Amino acid sequence: MRRILLFISLLLMATLMMDGCAVTKKLSAADILSKTTLEFDNLSLDSASLNKNLFPKSDDLKKSLLPNPHVIALVQDFARGILEKEIGKIHLTATLNAKNQSNDTLWIRGLMANLVLDTLMELPVALRDSVKLVPGDNRIVLVTEMPIDRRIFRLMEVNVVHIVGRMDVSLKEQEEAFTLDFDQERKISQEEKQALADKARTSVLDNIVSDWVGAISF
Repeated sequence: MRRILLFISLLLMATLMMDGCAVTKKLSAADILSKTTLEFDNLSLDSASLNKNLFPKSDDLKKSLLPNPHVIALVQDFARGILEKEIGKIHLTATLNAKNQSNDTLWIRGLMANLVLDTLMELPVALRDSVKLVPGDNRIVLVTEMPIDRRIFRLMEVNVVHIVGRMDVSLKEQEEAFTLDFDQERKISQEEKQALADKARTSVLDNIVSDWVGAISF
């Protein structure tokens, strides 16, 4: 009986030591993050892609050099700010600058977060690459996709971009990661909004024309 009790006691002590070690690591990581300032650098539009088979195709249209009437109708609607359905995706990149003011390094191994464009929409974001958060400035790149629907015409109404979520971090590259929360927002200037809206308009129209031209066969 004594041996059993001794074994249980040792097991509990080992468990407490392991839990204590995990808590210590989490506190150390949290301390590094507390000494790290996150700044929302920019939000940029990389490209746009349209849904496949967006336009009905026929042999007559493929043989004709005349504009596809479905393409003309979509361009006209787009110019008037009309979209009846989602026609594709816009690919966005959000860049953060993380200034680590501690003397220690933290590995950001994964991320689960949402990019909130004011009250317009909420988009899930992903970490493009794992990040080694060294002392000093660090670049964190997040990627997401925005549906091309009627909400694209309200991009100029977005005044605040908000990123909130959880990141998986570890004190060493090969160590098991644990999760910490983060929350960051930034106001968007009129120039940035205009650049986003202009790039979205140009990218969508370029893809519409490209899709029509690519459907022509000789």
